[in-house]
Amino acid sequence: MARKKKMKTMNIILIFMALFLLVFIVAMIFIYYNTGGIPDTLVVSVFTICGGEFGVMGWIKTTKDKYLQKDFEKESRKYMERMEKLKEVIDEYGGEE
Repeated sequence: MARKKKMKTMNIILIFMALFLLVFIVAMIFIYYNTGGIPDTLVVSVFTICGGEFGVMGWIKTTKDKYLQKDFEKESRKYMERMEKLKEVIDEYGGEE
């Protein structure tokens, strides 16, 4: 059976932000079509806030990946050291049969 993947919080936020921006852009086009102008300050503010949110989420993702990679490298190094010790023990006791 295939396992269902649970959506992570960051993915939900990304989908919400994309839908929000899509609706916002359509609304601004509608306003421009009806009035001939758009509220520039509102548009700049919305895109600044959304850009900041995307930037923070990217920073969080990058930082999390960096720490996970370091943990993986530490575990790998410990595993290799244990294997070296095991090989030495096998070589030491294996030759006396």
